[in-house]
Amino acid sequence: MGGGGDQTQITGERDALVRELHHRVKNNLQIIVSLMNVQKRMLPADRRGEIRFLEEHVQSIAAAYRVVYASGEMIKVSIDELIREVVSGLVEVAGGKTDGVETADCQAHMMINLDQAITLGLYLAVTLPPMLDGAYALDRRVRLSTRLDDAHVCLEIAGAVPVDPLFDALRERLIEGHLKQLGAERLHNVPDTELHIRLATFELV
Repeated sequence: MGGGGDQTQITGERDALVRELHHRVKNNLQIIVSLMNVQKRMLPADRRGEIRFLEEHVQSIAAAYRVVYASGEMIKVSIDELIREVVSGLVEVAGGKTDGVETADCQAHMMINLDQAITLGLYLAVTLPPMLDGAYALDRRVRLSTRLDDAHVCLEIAGAVPVDPLFDALRERLIEGHLKQLGAERLHNVPDTELHIRLATFELV
């Protein structure tokens, strides 16, 4: 019985350490986001785009840590909560209105690990901002949704303008790398204003 008690204590100490580590990483990332935001405001309006790409990526990583810390989980994240948190940060960086994005249909009810959450957040940081800009220019909305399809999660982003012209060579390479790391595939038989991916099976909530 003593051994079991020792193991419980060790597990509790480990979980507390991991939680504290997540807390510190989350706070440090938020400080970096704030510093980048200050730097952006100091730049002339025509140069603010120079820092936006980096700000979006740091913001998305920070979102993953905010969700995992808020949930009380050590290494798992709700994919739907993650998407909403990342989208909120990207909308803030874009200077857009939150009512320009719809995430109410994100209801896959799946859990992913922190590494996958960070990669998915980075995927959104690459794909969503150009789609937001295209929609805002037309006073339209972007809709994100998740659904289960044969034990896979399908993430669908519906914008207002054709998607492919929005992605330069760098974004295309990053998209390819993030999808490979996620074990995901892009679905091509969809409207040209939409971006659909299918992710590998995760854990049901």
